Amino acid sequence: MKQRWQLGLLAVPLALVLLLAGILVLIHQLHPATTQRRLPPPHVQLVRSPNSAYKYHLCAEAYAYLRATPDNPYKTDFSFHDPFRDAQDTIIPHLVAIDASDHSLSFSITVILRQLATFEAQISHIHELDGISIQLPDRQNQLQGSSVPQFVVVAVAGPGIVAVLDYTCPQQWHWSTVAAQRS
Repeated sequence: MKQRWQLGLLAVPLALVLLLAGILVLIHQLHPATTQRRLPPPHVQLVRSPNSAYKYHLCAEAYAYLRATPDNPYKTDFSFHDPFRDAQDTIIPHLVAIDASDHSLSFSITVILRQLATFEAQISHIHELDGISIQLPDRQNQLQGSSVPQFVVVAVAGPGIVAVLDYTCPQQWHWSTVAAQRS
């Protein structure tokens, strides 16, 4: 009889521990965001690389027409293997405007990260021979920049209606973390 009483005293703390563990598991299942570190939202960023033409191996050429329609046969799409995810991603530059006063270009760039999202980014004050680098989020949504711009504006042709773009080869792109920028 005495042993049953002592065994009962030992069972009460064990039952309390099991109840507490069950409550903690339930809280974790209902509110996982409170128990895990929140990642910043993913985004991409564009960076101008002045006078970048003729410094890199080139893999493709494209023509970006001012105010090009979707049925434009000269596609500016460039697909590459995502360095952080097992997927093919795509860059699509669109020539948006030409500033005659300083002879610069503005682009809207669509970046399709197949396993993540589609991003739109703009960049202006791009001149002939400038490169454009696209900074991508890694798996922790930290921006990573390439050592080589993804494409270079090698010429502006016609009466300012088309930009000739040369894509650099992805084998040259070595990615590293981008320092956080202060706002």
